[in-house]
Amino acid sequence: MDQTVEAGTSADHRASGEDAALAEPETGLSPNLQAHIGRHVRAVFDEVAREPIPEHLLRLLKDLERSGDK
Repeated sequence: MDQTVEAGTSADHRASGEDAALAEPETGLSPNLQAHIGRHVRAVFDEVAREPIPEHLLRLLKDLERSGDK
């Protein structure tokens, strides 16, 4: 039995695993898991946003502001 498959078809491409990272997942994350991850990501970013700006960065910003006024 001769089975010929057209080269370059998307099914062949997916079957070869070449574009596994680009393929759409068959199942996604549940809404509860997405919400859980989102809460943790926001908590980390909120914590970082509350940290004070280091003095050396404040000095650089002031220097840039002054150089823009000239």
